[in-house]
Amino acid sequence: MKYLKRQIIVIIAFFIIGNVLAQQGIVDCSQVIKSEILNRDMPYSVFLPQGYEESNRPYPVLYLLHGWGGDHTNWVTKGEVNRIASSLITKGDVPDMIVIMPDGIVNSNYINYYDKSILWEDFFYEEFIPGVERKYRIMSNRRYRAIAGLSMGGNGALYHSIKHKDMFKTCYALSAAVRVIEPQERGKEQKAFDLKRYGPIDEEGFPSNYKKYSVIEIIKAMDAHQIADSQVSFPLISLDCGDDDAFLTANTNLVQIMKEKNLPVELRVRDGGHNWEYWRTGLELALKFVGNSFRN
Repeated sequence: MKYLKRQIIVIIAFFIIGNVLAQQGIVDCSQVIKSEILNRDMPYSVFLPQGYEESNRPYPVLYLLHGWGGDHTNWVTKGEVNRIASSLITKGDVPDMIVIMPDGIVNSNYINYYDKSILWEDFFYEEFIPGVERKYRIMSNRRYRAIAGLSMGGNGALYHSIKHKDMFKTCYALSAAVRVIEPQERGKEQKAFDLKRYGPIDEEGFPSNYKKYSVIEIIKAMDAHQIADSQVSFPLISLDCGDDDAFLTANTNLVQIMKEKNLPVELRVRDGGHNWEYWRTGLELALKFVGNSFRN
């Protein structure tokens, strides 16, 4: 009798495991958008939830940005987005959603360069988002659109959700590489890469485009009355940074500045550093955070 019970349990276990595995989503890293703005083909990866091909309905979307030195495949190969998202969707912890993972051109910081050699921001809004939201059955409105990322991508997610708050309802920033620059002596020699991205030092001692793209400086410049009177609500923002991460201080300072402005923000500090072990667990939290916003 005990042997029979054990056999039944094993059969049930195999059935459950097989059922879960059968409900994996689809991941494709081979997609490309031809960009006239960047004068190149821009690759991207996409996660489609289980059942997408059989359904006709539209889905909410999360734009997920990679970090410094990475590319559009990182969240698939290292972040295990298919396993994590499929599991959460199967269990009902998050709603069905599409995840789009654009390429950040290695180290573009997801911005327009001062010398205009890279215009990633223009590409993202004029070509990329319209292109993928035509190609896939995506709910093309702010309520069902979120953005997230890690490190450089975490800072990029913050920048885009704040600068383009009419586009994104929610932002989840993992280990955000929030950059803080101290004023420098005008005429001081700069790294060629910084010169291309941010421009020469201005009269205030900052690279010309620094304040334009610095999340901290953008928040500092916000007027409380303008925030209150805005017709578009400020996005829900969550920062998630490890207690051993070098960017923790900058993340903490940013949250403090945002709270002083009464902006909706939370900071989650967990055990860990600036690595994929931390970001994989963070992806689960990010999906739950944006998923809850889609449901509300």
